[in-house]
Amino acid sequence: MATLENGINGGFTGKVGSVIGYQRYGKWIIRALPKPSKKNKTGTGKQNKCRSKFTFMQSFLSDVLEFIRVGFNLDAKAKGMSAHNAAKSYNMLHAFGEDDQIDYAKIRLSQGNLLMAKDASVTVNKDGISFIWDKQLDTGYIRSTDQVMLMAYDEEKGFAVYTVSGNRRKSGEELLIIPLHRKGKSYHTWIAFIADDRQSISDSSYLGLVEY
Repeated sequence: MATLENGINGGFTGKVGSVIGYQRYGKWIIRALPKPSKKNKTGTGKQNKCRSKFTFMQSFLSDVLEFIRVGFNLDAKAKGMSAHNAAKSYNMLHAFGEDDQIDYAKIRLSQGNLLMAKDASVTVNKDGISFIWDKQLDTGYIRSTDQVMLMAYDEEKGFAVYTVSGNRRKSGEELLIIPLHRKGKSYHTWIAFIADDRQSISDSSYLGLVEY
């Protein structure tokens, strides 16, 4: 539906049949609507690959949304966008291999300038996944009270277990408890650190795939 401006002799805004009217820089513009393209509807091979990557990334980020809302919060504010969009922008560019398949080692769940985890690794015990890291106390680093952020992700089920406020950096370890009914699965794992005041955060580090 269109709306007349200044009576029948004026311009109009909106859609009438196959044309659309609007005002630009004080002048009234009328143009034809584009015709649907069968090629655009079906997509080229390259377009379909891009759509597939986009769909995958949308699904993955939805599964870990609460984590990236913290992990990309500061980066997103600096760029004037949502944390979801900031994470999507980075990972769409960097997290796919040459074959357009996802490379979990390249996925980033947090982004910032704090010192990243050093010599971090994971092991499995009866309660969940144990994360350990170098306390870095001998370096004179003053952010020993930064809190650890941990993520374990089951790709098959789209299920994430995480914490965004775990033990202190100086503790050197933290256990991420996995529900018993989630045993027998493979989990991708990440670690990062965040300051108490939430004004600084590190890039996340990928620690590999473990069976629990």
